[in-house]
Amino acid sequence: MGEIEHRRNLATAIAREVAAGYRVESQADSQAVLVKGKGTTHILHLILSVITAGLWIPVWLIMYFVSRPKRIILTLDEFGNTLRQDV
Repeated sequence: MGEIEHRRNLATAIAREVAAGYRVESQADSQAVLVKGKGTTHILHLILSVITAGLWIPVWLIMYFVSRPKRIILTLDEFGNTLRQDV
């Protein structure tokens, strides 16, 4: 299997993850980092926590853990197989 086929395998794996909701954060010849989710708007939650005298803090914590961005790394091995690693 040549280098072109290896890159095609990586491109196919990237397309599959993008269809599942991930977006490409960075990409090289044999590796790609993809991310899903946007994270939390901390300024908004801080303002709401101040306005509600701290009652909003539990909601803020829940939102932080639920909406954390999830990253995966797709890497080509020497045989052209794509390896997926959750980080």
